[in-house]
Parts: sequence; structure tokens; C-alpha cells
Amino acid sequence: MSEDRRRAPRLHLTKPVEGWFSDFPVTLVDVSETGAAILHGDEIPVGSRGLLRFSWRGEDLEITAEIVHSREGRAGLRFVEKSELLGGLIAASADEVLRAQEANLRGEREKNVVGEETLTAASFGARAARGYLMFRLTAGGWTQAQSLLPDQPDDGFTVSADEPQDQIDILCKTYETGDADAKKMMRAIAELSVRR
Repeated sequence: MSEDRRRAPRLHLTKPVEGWFSDFPVTLVDVSETGAAILHGDEIPVGSRGLLRFSWRGEDLEITAEIVHSREGRAGLRFVEKSELLGGLIAASADEVLRAQEANLRGEREKNVVGEETLTAASFGARAARGYLMFRLTAGGWTQAQSLLPDQPDDGFTVSADEPQDQIDILCKTYETGDADAKKMMRAIAELSVRR
């Protein structure tokens, strides 16, 4: 994921959002001005273009997007057009979070709200709903599975489902080539990532 993509303004999702990419049902776990991260059941080839459709807080959005990476039920979309509606919703979302943060600093719990939850609960809920990915090193190579728990396996590691792919690749390579101490350290680093 590029640094620009990570810094792009985004919707502050307090929980995943159901939607469609072309004819595929998807779950959106992150939406920015430039693209989205989705979970999907059916295989969607990289390079596929289609209409991403979803609703957020009563607004129906439709944005043409392209799959830029896809692996094991997770994919990244790049928007090929700009959506003024999405831009407005992102700005309103940022204002809402800023107001909640200011209320939090003043100790005004009743105004410390994002959507229908407190700022802390909303942040935790969005991360937890994405789940975790468990990687295990077998004789045949790496296996990956989605997990609801952050437990660390003896033969690999578990990370948050929203961990950037480049970081996962580094953990896999280091774990695979490391000695017992290096493997233990990789599990410790992965454990820290799920506690953030």
C-alpha cells in the first residue's frame, strides 16, 4: 500500500459495510478518497473493473473501481473516478471525529460520539470487526486463514486483518528464514500488532 493511499482522508467506519463490486457481494473495511479495502468470498481477478456500490449513513454511493491486489479473500480497490458525494461524506466524517476528540478532551462523554458509539468503542469496533489473519508455515509453504481470535500459532503468527501486505510479507520472509529466536520475535511483533 502506498504512503499516499495510507494518508488519504477516509470514512471513519465504526463497523464493516456490506456492498457490491460488480456482481460480487463484498464487505468494505476501509474507504478513502482514493480506494477501498474489501473482504470477498468469490475470487475476483486483479485488474477487474466494476461499479462499487454501498450505502453509508443513508447515502447510496456508486464509484467505478479497479482491483489492484487480491489475496485470500482480501482485495484493494483503486477508484478510477472521483466521487463528490464520497468526498463530502469523508469531510463530514472527519468533522464528526474531530468534535468527538475535542469532547473527549473536555470530558464530555455524551458528545464523545462517532455514529452511535463513543469514540473509543467506535475505534475498537472497527478494528475488531475486521478480524485477524493467521499465517502458518507448513512443509508446502505458507497457509493463511481468517480468525476471530488473535491467538498466535506455534508454527507462524497472527496479525490484524488490516495489517498492510508489505508488512505481512516482511514478517513471513523473516519468520521463514530465521532461527528459533527470530521466529519467537516475529510472533511477539505480530502479537503487538493485534493489540494496537
